[in-house]
Amino acid sequence: MKDKLKTYLKYRDQLQTGDCILWQSRSVVGWLIRRFSKANVNHASLVISLGEYGNLIDRRFLLEALGPGIVLRLLSRRLMKFSGKVWWYPLKDEYNSHRNKIGEWALLQVGVEYDYKSLFKNIIGRVSADVKEFFCSEYCFIGWVESGISLKGKAPRPGDIPKLKIFKKPVRIL
Repeated sequence: MKDKLKTYLKYRDQLQTGDCILWQSRSVVGWLIRRFSKANVNHASLVISLGEYGNLIDRRFLLEALGPGIVLRLLSRRLMKFSGKVWWYPLKDEYNSHRNKIGEWALLQVGVEYDYKSLFKNIIGRVSADVKEFFCSEYCFIGWVESGISLKGKAPRPGDIPKLKIFKKPVRIL
């Protein structure tokens, strides 16, 4: 376990609520998403730190839109089972004051259903962000917007997230 997570463990303590994790899976679905979006990533997640809960101070969690809807998962467990590449996109320091609002909003969405309809529409063209259901990058995008970060446009695909210009240099963690 430690060998696979070596790079992640090196950076784990620096990951903060509101940062983004971008995924490049080796799955057929991941390949299809990358092909249609012409990007090198196919999934996006939000980092959440629950350090105020004692023993969780050195653990990092993900909030992400998956088939069952918005779910909370331990990042290290997700990485251990993942086949592919993963990048951490830390928010720029100027957005540190937004982190609590991002986390608050994102946690309140746990259990909201996955937006399959918009996911498929996104193959043909861009879709407007909708707060009733979410696909992965739409969920991240709305979380940043709801916190007060000024972002314009339609819901991004995972490969569009780096273009939002709200991040420091990405770090490959797997």
